[in-house]
Formats: sequence, C-alpha cells, structure tokens
Amino acid sequence: MPLDAGQLWARITIEQPTPTQNSVGEATLSWSTFSTVWADVQPLGSRESVQYGEVLGTMTHKVTIRYLAGLTSAMRIDYDGRKLEIGQINERERRWIQEIICTERRDAA
Repeated sequence: MPLDAGQLWARITIEQPTPTQNSVGEATLSWSTFSTVWADVQPLGSRESVQYGEVLGTMTHKVTIRYLAGLTSAMRIDYDGRKLEIGQINERERRWIQEIICTERRDAA
C-alpha cells in the first residue's frame, strides 16, 4: 500500500559518488545529485566514542521514501545540510516503499 503524501514531510537529496579530477589532474571523488525526493526521517539512536583522543558522535536514522529504482548503498543522503551514509536499504510493500538505515557521523565540539 503506497504512503500518504502527508507522511513524507522532509525534502532530501540522494547523492551519488562521481569521479572527477582536481586542478593538477589527480583523481578525486565528488558527489552529484541522483534524485531529490520527499521522505520521512526518524532518528533511531546515537552514541559517542573516543578515537585517537577525539570524541566522535554517531547518529542512526531511518529514512522512508517511495520506491526509487537504482538506489544503492554507495550513495548518501543530504538532509538539511547533514550527510547521511546509506548502510542498508529495505524494500517493503511490494516495492512501493524503501526504508533506508543511515549513519551520520559528527565531531563533538
């Protein structure tokens, strides 16, 4: 059963990695827009860890969208300027809906 439009309240941009070259010809990785869609973004949890003497925060989110062909875990989501790394994509309701489990890494200030 399709989602109601009212359930999808956040505008997100799904980005895909794009190989490019910098000014001296070295290969670099940049991100280009794959699709911009409406979504429901829900936080699942967070934790902090210490790595090399620095405190790092990690947040997990569940992002629900209508089915989008071609979506892969190599992509990432830009949600209000925050970058969410795609970890797992679950298809539900006979491919009407995709639930995406994402991780957001934040440096503690």
